[in-house]
Amino acid sequence: MESNPVPTLDTPEPVGTGDRTGYRTLLLGTIVVAALVALLFVTSGDPDTEALLLAAGALQVAPFVVLAVFTHLSEDSRPLRFLTALLLLGIVASLVLLSLLLGVIAVVPLEDFESGVLPPQLGPTAFALLGLGSLFGLVSLVGFARPFRERLARVLPLDPDSFVHAVGLVLVLALILVPSVPLIVNGAPPFLSEHLLPLYAGQSPDELARTQIYSLLFIIYGSFLAVGLFFRRTFAETLERLAFVRPTASQVLFGLGMSVALVLGIGLLDRAIAEIWQILGWPGTDQEAYALLFSGMLTPVGAVTAAVSAGVGEELAVRGVLQPVFGIVLSSLVFAALHAWQYSWDALLSVFLAGLAFGWIRRRANTTTSAIAHGAYDLVLLAALAAGIAG
Repeated sequence: MESNPVPTLDTPEPVGTGDRTGYRTLLLGTIVVAALVALLFVTSGDPDTEALLLAAGALQVAPFVVLAVFTHLSEDSRPLRFLTALLLLGIVASLVLLSLLLGVIAVVPLEDFESGVLPPQLGPTAFALLGLGSLFGLVSLVGFARPFRERLARVLPLDPDSFVHAVGLVLVLALILVPSVPLIVNGAPPFLSEHLLPLYAGQSPDELARTQIYSLLFIIYGSFLAVGLFFRRTFAETLERLAFVRPTASQVLFGLGMSVALVLGIGLLDRAIAEIWQILGWPGTDQEAYALLFSGMLTPVGAVTAAVSAGVGEELAVRGVLQPVFGIVLSSLVFAALHAWQYSWDALLSVFLAGLAFGWIRRRANTTTSAIAHGAYDLVLLAALAAGIAG
């Protein structure tokens, strides 16, 4: 008589009894999400603004979802590969142009563009932003080179013959390199500039919370499609691929315990990094601007919403989608680079180290556990920022 295996941190939970494909769960979840969105519209009092917030959340994810769908379809259809490659180039070019726009606005007020009187330093700055961004965009195309993928496949679970992995590698390299361009050229993150900071810090806590909710919903569905939901996997198989499963009690405790360890560990590392930066005379993150940027998240509802959105959304996209193919280091570099518009190099180093820790948690357990650790970690940091302890 066989005994049931003892659950471990790596033991996933089934999607649902009698629902091997998981589509029933997906349908029920979609109904709940639709009801939530309807509730947000009903309670907003301004349907037009609510529609804009919903559209903004969709636009952040839509290009990558469309690319993922075309990429999966192209795996078995060579004629579609050319169209997919063009779409990928368009996304990389859009990242370059967005970095250019943010980098320019960070040093030139919008009023100057309206008046038509532009400062003389705009030309060299714009040229540097566009030139470096274009260079990084071109470098990312090395992901299409099979010899390069073969070398990476020696240390990563990357399939050098997979078109999906080739497209993913190009996008990963672009996401690592391009967002850092404004920080390199201007010496400071654009979102903390005096011209852009008021636009983000001026959002009300309620509006910011709703924005976070919409962004999270689209990231969740986008992550499902990115790993082949409906094309190569059932919903149950998709959850297994993402390691986004119901956690065991031990996994919940493990995630919460790791969040406490990270708060203490990263806090000590932050102090060490700050001292090193000061000794070397390097500019660090503007703490006053940083606190102002996150001021809309310092209410109880705002902090919880932001923590859940970052914990679930970022872990699902980075640790769930990317890490199984591109490993902990590359996925953590993407994780850090996604914060390059709001942090300077000292804070980005801390984010990268935290990403390595979340990656290890995901490998040790699953993405759900790393999301618990990440969300709890962010919640503690926002609470400390609200209390004036951090920052």
